[in-house]
Amino acid sequence: MIAMRTLLLGAAGIGVVALGAYAIGGDDAPAVAAPAVARPAVSPVSAPSAQPAQPAPPIDTPVAAAARPADCLIEPSQVVKVNTSVEGIVGYVAADRGQFVRRGQVVAQLRSGVESAGLAVARARAANSYAVGAAESRERYLDAKQQRSQRLSRYIARDAVEEAEANARAASMQTREAELGRRVASLEFAQSQRLLAERTVRSPIDGVVTQRAMAPGEYRGPDASHILTIAQIDPLHVEVFAPISQLRTVAIGDTAWVIPEDPVGGRYQARVKVIDRVFDAASGTFGLRLSLPNPGNKLPAGLRCRIEFAA
Repeated sequence: MIAMRTLLLGAAGIGVVALGAYAIGGDDAPAVAAPAVARPAVSPVSAPSAQPAQPAPPIDTPVAAAARPADCLIEPSQVVKVNTSVEGIVGYVAADRGQFVRRGQVVAQLRSGVESAGLAVARARAANSYAVGAAESRERYLDAKQQRSQRLSRYIARDAVEEAEANARAASMQTREAELGRRVASLEFAQSQRLLAERTVRSPIDGVVTQRAMAPGEYRGPDASHILTIAQIDPLHVEVFAPISQLRTVAIGDTAWVIPEDPVGGRYQARVKVIDRVFDAASGTFGLRLSLPNPGNKLPAGLRCRIEFAA
């Protein structure tokens, strides 16, 4: 009992103390702090670092595009594979690799003994004038006889007069036949000359021999493509593949400077001759051809180069 009484008195005392504290403090009593809500940590956003200003790309004007160098290739203006139109054994070849030849110069010939003999026979027939002379003499004689017969027709038989007239006409035809034979002989002589000329190989251009494909003694048959290869290097052709951006800046007749690669070097003036109308879409380029004079064949062909168009 004593313990129970003590416990009740203690509880009542604690309640009195709490009620007094509330009465004295009122609204100023400290509020109970609410539990803190966990928030995710947010890292501060860093400001973007300043980038250096990039210079603006240069504007590709037509003048700048035209003045920009372009790669090119110097090539021969013509490459001819010289051959004959007839078959036979090569007699001799008068030109070798690296030799300069002129147009019309004999560079090779097939053996032509038989053709030369035929030419001599045709020449003799064409020069034979005896048959024509004999026919003309007979024609004059029979013509005179026919005229005498006409004058004496009242004194001789009619058959003799008609025979004289017929002989005169036949003699005239024989004269025409002899003249035709002589003309045919002249044509045969010209034909023999052509056949002999076909066995002679002449250079069709001024140029340099780049290949000797056959030698004396070889047979020039249907499978042989050529005997010599000749390249014309005056003038030269300069082949250029320029960017399409330069299309409107180049016209036929314009001039440009061609700069061959070392060790040739130098600057040479050429003129635009051809502008392709079919472009290369894959590379974005179009083709140009320039003509480069090469007096004395000083510049070789097959060189890489650069080309600069005048602004």
